[in-house]
This record gives sequence, C-alpha cells and structure tokens, in this order.
Amino acid sequence: MATLSPDGRHIIAAGEVGAFSVCPLSWKLKWVDKETSKVEASVELGKDLHKSWASVFEESLLLNKWIRYLAVLVCTAAVVFLLIHSPEDPLSGIFFVSVRSHGLQLIVLVAATLLVIRSFMKAARTRHRDSGFALSQIAVAIEGSSILPSREYISAAQGLAGKPDALVKEEEFFLPVERKPLAKKLRDRYVAQLLVYMRLVEEFEGAKPPHGYLLLGPKCRRVKVQNSPQKQQWIDSMIREMRLILDGSEATAQPHPSKCAKCDVRHRCPSRLDSSSR
Repeated sequence: MATLSPDGRHIIAAGEVGAFSVCPLSWKLKWVDKETSKVEASVELGKDLHKSWASVFEESLLLNKWIRYLAVLVCTAAVVFLLIHSPEDPLSGIFFVSVRSHGLQLIVLVAATLLVIRSFMKAARTRHRDSGFALSQIAVAIEGSSILPSREYISAAQGLAGKPDALVKEEEFFLPVERKPLAKKLRDRYVAQLLVYMRLVEEFEGAKPPHGYLLLGPKCRRVKVQNSPQKQQWIDSMIREMRLILDGSEATAQPHPSKCAKCDVRHRCPSRLDSSSR
C-alpha cells in the first residue's frame, strides 16, 4: 500500500489499480495486508527484459544526439585540415596521393562523412522503432535513463501516484507509455494502470492526454489506449471500491482457475481455485 497524504488520505499507486482490476482480494492481501508474495522466475525475467528495452531506447537517443555532434565536428575538422595543409606538406601528400584539387578533397571528405553519419542515423531510427516508438514521437522521460530521467507523479489532491515507464510528446500532448515485456495480449490491468497515469499526467503536465501507449511482448507491439470518459468512469468505480476496503470494508475475491494459478499470494487466499476446478 502506498503512503498517506498529509491529511491522512491513502495515496493509491497506479499498479495497485491494475492489480485490483484482476482480483480485489488478491490486491488487499498483497498491497494492504502485506502478505509475503512468492516471486516467480517470470517476474525476474520481466525485469531483465524491461531493463534491456530501456537500454535500447536510450541507445537510440544517444546515437541521435552524438551523431549530430559528430557531423558538425568532422565537417569542421575537414575544412580546417584542408585550409592549413598545403599539397607540398608530406603528410598531406601521402593522404591525398590521388587527389590534386583542394575542392575535390573537401567534397570527398564531406561525402564520406555524410555517408557514415547517414548509416548510423539509420541504425538509430531502427533502434527507436524496435523500442516501440514512432519516429514522430519526442521522448521526454524513460525509466532507467540517465539522459531523460523518469517522472514520478504523486498527487495528494487525487490520492494517486505513479511513474510511467516512459513519457513521450505528440504535438502539444504528453503521453504516458507502459512497457509489458512478457505480455501476450492486452489485459484490463494494463489498461487500468495506463489510465491512472493519464490522470496524473493531466494534473502535472497541464493537458489531458487523448491517449497513451502500451508496449506488449518482446517485440514491443504498440497498442494505443484512448482516454475516454467511459474508461475513466471504470477507473473511478474501482478507486471508490478500493478506498472503501482501505476504510474497513471486505474485499471480494474474483477467483478463476487461470488467474489463481498466476496469483503470487494464492497461498494465503481462501477462495483460490486450481485447474481441476474448471
């Protein structure tokens, strides 16, 4: 369970809302009662894949940044070299053995440099797309990045908190991005978590995001989630129920064999089902 605000109100994390959408009792056992969970190998694998994704994304940012610097530096160095070295210079004679014109020398150097830079920029764009982002999106923040540090939002007014895996900008809007490397398909809990991020982004960045993005699976399949009034009403209803439980109401289990099999606090749940219950 997240911290309390100065007025004693619970601050609910975005991940909690996602967990609650799966099973209210499972959420209570794990987040409120602090029951020890059984960490599975898939959880650790998910963390490793998430770190790898962040590294690839940051690599694309670094390539784009430093390639531009390289283009300016190499072109400047080429011009200076041609200006200060005469054809009679021994080093210049060796280097430009087959070239007599300084103008031609400059053209050859700049053309070669641009070809190299173009190839590296192509690689950077590929890395960017491999991370699940469109080239038109401007990266603002990413979890684990030293270049664009992540942004954590804690709202006392809403009683909500969250830290999106990434934040991108499209036109004038800041959009949250959540990475789910082990996801095989779209889940309600992913959508719920992202919708909470949208609320927080609206409060702290000053404009309501029209949508956000989920990046699913190892290939970062991009799914756009619309920030509709109907979806936010769904979030409202869950948050109200969560606050009632925090104030002492009972949490109702939503058992299902497939959900119970993956629940990491099932060993403490009296309502759990196993596969034989189907």
